[in-house]
Amino acid sequence: MTRFLAAISLVVVLAFLVVVPSGQAPAAGGTLKVGMILAMTGPGAFYGQVMSRGAGLAVEQINKAGGVDGWKLELLVEDHKSGDADAAVTGGRKLLDVDKVPVILTSYSAPTLAIQPLAVEKKILLLNGGGVGSALVGKPALYNTRMLSSQTAPFIVQWAVQKMNAKRIATLFWNDAAGQGVNAAVKATCARLGCQVVAEEPHDIGAKTYSAQLARIKARRPDVLALGNFGDDVGYAVNQARALGITGPIVGIEWTPNAQKIGGDAMQGYTIAVDRFDPAGGDQNTKRFVEGYQARHGGVPEFYAANYYEHVQHVLRPLIQRIVKRGGTPTEPGALLAEMQAALKEGVAFESVYGGNMQLHADGTVSKPMGVYIVKGTELSLVGRIVGGKIEG
Repeated sequence: MTRFLAAISLVVVLAFLVVVPSGQAPAAGGTLKVGMILAMTGPGAFYGQVMSRGAGLAVEQINKAGGVDGWKLELLVEDHKSGDADAAVTGGRKLLDVDKVPVILTSYSAPTLAIQPLAVEKKILLLNGGGVGSALVGKPALYNTRMLSSQTAPFIVQWAVQKMNAKRIATLFWNDAAGQGVNAAVKATCARLGCQVVAEEPHDIGAKTYSAQLARIKARRPDVLALGNFGDDVGYAVNQARALGITGPIVGIEWTPNAQKIGGDAMQGYTIAVDRFDPAGGDQNTKRFVEGYQARHGGVPEFYAANYYEHVQHVLRPLIQRIVKRGGTPTEPGALLAEMQAALKEGVAFESVYGGNMQLHADGTVSKPMGVYIVKGTELSLVGRIVGGKIEG
């Protein structure tokens, strides 16, 4: 992994001057740089690792096959240090002003919102497959390929009300755009379904102690605790909630292998609503991704790796093909962004490693399979499918 990250971070960029005779189309091919701004260090480094692996695998597969109509891809990774907006802006300016990338794959809500104005200024395509804040909706140049909190959180509240008989819900959430978006969605859904939010407790990203917040939550006697945090924080929160004597169901919209290890036995019964990626699915694109990931990195990939593989293999690749087909140059400023906008106006559906196609929308949201999962043992078990806005199961 270290060698891989070094290879994509320390890249020698060669510039070529091509003289094109008058009246002739420019020669096809070259190098298209793909920028990434991820959590490579800090408490969310797990995300940066798997996201870069997913995108890196797609780049390897594409380049091995000769590129996209002669265009080879090159990854350049910058670190937002697990949610630091200032670090994201620094990395974004480097990618845009120095590396001249035409596209950036980003993650986390706050870093994505921080660099979005830069993307608009430079006419750069911005793809997010990790951040979930509801503020990510309707932002020019930004397209999200995972379901956002405003799309997932309502279903975990619906599950809590219908399956757990919840009437009183408490929230513990990240004090940033992502966590606040989850909290807002929980409150709005409770208002619609007739349950009551009896406590709202924000906390800093990466906090490992929640004793004060959990004590206040316990005092309010909720039927269900809803989490709006991510990464390792989920494991710490669940573990400490159980240790403090909060015995009711705990629900959320996030689970990772690391959080499972941290939470241990306390994670049993933890229930989430999230994008439904099935690595055992029979779709041809799913198989290609999963088999390639296992051969390259070992282990079964989860949906974060899938999303960033998808960015490169199933979003960027067809956009580049469209541009080249009409005689354009995909590295030109604004070319990829304009092509994305044109594709959406035409109603183009992009292939997906989730199986079938995914539909991106003009407001930057996406329609993808969703499911409700419960922790059994050390793994997630699917207990409900979300189809047409309703839970089945």
